[in-house]
Amino acid sequence: MNPLDKYDRYYFLHPGQLLITKDPVPVVTILGSCIAVTIYSPHTGLSGIFHAMLPEHRIKKNIIAGHPPVSPDPEYVDFAFYYLKHRFGESGISLCNTSMMLFGGSDVLRTVNPSKNGTVGRQNILMARKIIDRELITLACEDTGGNNGRKIVYLPHEGKAYVHYLDNAAGIFE
Repeated sequence: MNPLDKYDRYYFLHPGQLLITKDPVPVVTILGSCIAVTIYSPHTGLSGIFHAMLPEHRIKKNIIAGHPPVSPDPEYVDFAFYYLKHRFGESGISLCNTSMMLFGGSDVLRTVNPSKNGTVGRQNILMARKIIDRELITLACEDTGGNNGRKIVYLPHEGKAYVHYLDNAAGIFE
């Protein structure tokens, strides 16, 4: 079953983008080492998703002293997360009252000299978990790691996501 079959259109979320919506329109994104976090408020119907490529903005300590970043810079896990937290907070929604899911962070990129901190995918997962733990949030679902990319179909109006694993060897998916 293709979850997109019953919809006339969908949004495609590119790397480094985020979306906050109440629209009943699916969101599709493709993840390799990147991660996506979804946030859904069942009480208000507000939903958000981001597609982050890197774990943290390296120079944020020079930009922001002692405060979480709220810049709409969704290339980074930390900036994207705190931006969504800020925007949900502006709508009177505490993230503790939402359903949150985490996807991606695969080791799809072969490295000759892997970092002592692990692959980019692993670092993205660790950053997301670190922030989620710091915020005292329990994930409703997590599907991370491995060697295959993922196609995510997120239904923001229902707070549901479908995952299709990509065949990295062939570079195609069904």
